[in-house]
Amino acid sequence: MQISYEKLIVDENSLFHHQEFIQTRFTSPFHLHDEFELILIKKSNGKLYVGNTVTNFSDGDIFLFAPGLPHCFYNNRGYEKGNILAHAVVVLFRRDFLGINFFSKTEVSQLNRLIKKAELGVQILNPSKALIDRMLELNHKKNLERLGDFLLILNELAGKRNTKLLSAGNNLSAESLSESKVINDVYKYVAENFQKEITFGIAASVANMQRAAFCRYFKRKTKKKFTEFVNETRIMHARKLLSETDKAISEVAFECGYENISYFNRQFRLYCNTSPGIFRDQMK
Repeated sequence: MQISYEKLIVDENSLFHHQEFIQTRFTSPFHLHDEFELILIKKSNGKLYVGNTVTNFSDGDIFLFAPGLPHCFYNNRGYEKGNILAHAVVVLFRRDFLGINFFSKTEVSQLNRLIKKAELGVQILNPSKALIDRMLELNHKKNLERLGDFLLILNELAGKRNTKLLSAGNNLSAESLSESKVINDVYKYVAENFQKEITFGIAASVANMQRAAFCRYFKRKTKKKFTEFVNETRIMHARKLLSETDKAISEVAFECGYENISYFNRQFRLYCNTSPGIFRDQMK
């Protein structure tokens, strides 16, 4: 699979593009495109890689990505065995979809601030049922009613104070993405194997590089060591298990690929500034 720039096929006569994806698992590679992407995860879970950052995604999550921000949704290994189809609703629109100066107008100043944040990727926390329903029903609307509902969606998004920035910075340029598939292959390998042992040797072979060259390449492209990236993926999964299940902390550590509970506790505190036990209590 290529890390790629995607030239999306959209109706040039439409102001925006609405599409549903219903699959056994999400299959889109790590990619970027010229449009803003607003995506609702109707049903699915796994890891979202955006820029050089990883986070969890699950049912009901809504994300907004600016043009040029690389991203990909990966389901965990074996997701399709649960017989639950991955279902997402995507709305694509250009910055000038209502005119070149649309986002400079006073009436949309609040929305423009959200659009600026989308350069790092934004998660809409606790989206309302009305917002989710509008996104699901948008493609069934026609003419001005369709446009009106999309503007209502943007209006609610603009008023959301409860949002989360996803990436510390977009360190992966369009040029580097179009030249190589290495980062995508490595991200995919980590996403599908973080629950068991991951080694430099295998990761380097996935990238078709020698170990030393791979370490330098990955650090240069993502501004992170490969071990840091693996631990970030594992700790994100641990957060999900701690907040959504009653599994013992030792069991959570094991399911996230850690064989040493002390090392797991140190890594969790490093990324979350608290212990797994206190984190679980806070979530409850």
